[in-house]
Amino acid sequence: MVTQTAKKKRPQATRRKTVKQPIAQRWQPKLSVNWGRVASFLLILAPLLLITAGYIWLNRPENLTIQSVEVTGDLRHLQQEDLQPVIEPFVSTNLFLLDAKGLEAELEFNTWVYSASLTKLWPDKLRISIHEERPIAFWGEDSMLNEFGEIIDASLPEKLGQLPILFSPEDNGRRMVENYLKVQEWTRGFPARIIEFREDSRGSWQLKLDSGLVVNIGREEQEKRLRRFVVGYKEELVDKINKVHTVDLRYTNGFAVKWKTDWQLKQEASKKKG
Repeated sequence: MVTQTAKKKRPQATRRKTVKQPIAQRWQPKLSVNWGRVASFLLILAPLLLITAGYIWLNRPENLTIQSVEVTGDLRHLQQEDLQPVIEPFVSTNLFLLDAKGLEAELEFNTWVYSASLTKLWPDKLRISIHEERPIAFWGEDSMLNEFGEIIDASLPEKLGQLPILFSPEDNGRRMVENYLKVQEWTRGFPARIIEFREDSRGSWQLKLDSGLVVNIGREEQEKRLRRFVVGYKEELVDKINKVHTVDLRYTNGFAVKWKTDWQLKQEASKKKG
């Protein structure tokens, strides 16, 4: 008897169902906030915003308007009132908007201002330092020389007779000041004071003393000639100098003397009495 074995059926595999995301959810980006970076960005941005706001605020002239202007310097020929008309149009603003270079330039247009410099004292004060011109001599009849030997368009009539008169057609004030100082050194010990020192177009020197004496030096060997004159004065002219009109040093071994006339002596005597 043949028996049939029944074939076991293989269990059928079951499909696992996967949970599908809705299409709308798949299109949404995943957000991941890095709060450290955000904080760093804000730390950088905040000062920039403050600076920008401050810049905008200071660009309004009515904010922090200049309240005080101080003028400093050793002023002998100027007063602050003399400079006020120049200063006022510039300081109706704040220190941020102040045209410092323009104000300095306008101040230096003044005859007596050699240089001007500004110091901003925040928040609302301004200091103006003035280096005033220091005249040391007259330059011809119409101008003066400052301490640097520069020609300035100034006049101090009250200083005539106190400051020397220098002049050269070359307009080289510094060189004339240097030569004047040399002449003073070469004539040290001479009792009369030099009130004029002039150079002509050929480079020839001439002095005038406070006694009225005119000394023609020439353009060569000036030091040698002047030293020789000082010696000759002490030996021959010390008691007669008021009678001498002109001395000409342009000689090889000595100098020539031109005496004042009797009329000139009488004129001088009458001036002293009057």
